[in-house]
Amino acid sequence: MIEDYFAELERRMSDLPAKDRQELTRELRAHVLDRLEQQSAATEVSCYSVLKALGRPEEIARQYRMERIIKRSPWKLSPLAILRTTLRWALTGVQGFSVFMIAFTGYAMALCFYVSALLKPFFPNNIGFFIGPNNLNLAAWPAPPGVAWLDTYFIPISIMIGYLLMLGTTLLIRALMRRVGNLKQKLN
Repeated sequence: MIEDYFAELERRMSDLPAKDRQELTRELRAHVLDRLEQQSAATEVSCYSVLKALGRPEEIARQYRMERIIKRSPWKLSPLAILRTTLRWALTGVQGFSVFMIAFTGYAMALCFYVSALLKPFFPNNIGFFIGPNNLNLAAWPAPPGVAWLDTYFIPISIMIGYLLMLGTTLLIRALMRRVGNLKQKLN
């Protein structure tokens, strides 16, 4: 039963480097044998329960791939590097896709504030915080109805909001990446 489990795990990780596969299977095998030694008698039922607690081979392979992607990613504050990493993560499942969408939304909102700050000198009547009768606009064509709010401070406020959105998104994504369960922590 144990050999079948590890054969399946090897098959699921066949696209990874042999050195990494061997290291992971060696650690997992040692963990399984340690757990079996802790029990009074190593029966088929106890073996099954240890392997079940460890997880299915496809789950372990998927989680190990995700850990490799996150560890290989640069831990700079670069939004492009973080977006690239979360895009790779998005291809592995729903959790990764959710994190990618959070990153994409946060960075897109920051970019909107940066672009509006850049365009304000060229389109002063169309870009700004406009408070209308029923809404708040950032930009509109033709010139929006309503009163321009904080017009002279629009550019520095937009740059600051863009920066805070970018920094907040980056820190949130990095925290979510760290929170992804480390496979080695699961073994303990």
